[in-house]
Amino acid sequence: MSTIRGTIRDGKVVLDGPITLPEGTQVTIAAPLPEDDDDSAEAIQKRLALMDAFGPWMSDDELAAWERVRAGDKAFQLSQWEKWSREGSGPWQ
Repeated sequence: MSTIRGTIRDGKVVLDGPITLPEGTQVTIAAPLPEDDDDSAEAIQKRLALMDAFGPWMSDDELAAWERVRAGDKAFQLSQWEKWSREGSGPWQ
């Protein structure tokens, strides 16, 4: 794979120089991510505030129901452990 460099201008890629790829060749453009190396107290506070802006994705009732189902699944799997170990079967197969 070769690297072809260019610049975005008016929403289009303008290459830095001529290329020798045949017409119709598909290419993939990997753009560098902007660097976020600002570890100042202000930047950290800004990131924390952004994280706090997101609310929970489940209500308390939904979370309680999910935890009940999860506890039931765990109890069932633990009750079957000996059988699955003997038979070489189980949920992972």
